Amino acid sequence: MTKIEFLTEFTRYNEQIESALAAQNFDRVVNLDLARRSMLHDFASANAPEDDKHFFEALEACAADNARAISQMTSEMSQTQQATGAKLRGLSGYRN
Repeated sequence: MTKIEFLTEFTRYNEQIESALAAQNFDRVVNLDLARRSMLHDFASANAPEDDKHFFEALEACAADNARAISQMTSEMSQTQQATGAKLRGLSGYRN
């Protein structure tokens, strides 16, 4: 796999992860992330690092996108957890 092919596929994984996050399909997010990490590990094992500014900038951009997506997912999960907790507290009065 060439660096161009790797970056194309890596970017595709990132786009799919963002779509899965938007759909709140967290199982898909985990599976896509595992596949992407495996691809990164395989590529890094087979290719010696080179002083390729474009390649590393592309990886850094992907990492920044991932960090943003993780922050967004964490925030959404926290909001969902808070909303669920509030609903459960509201419904607990009906149990008694």
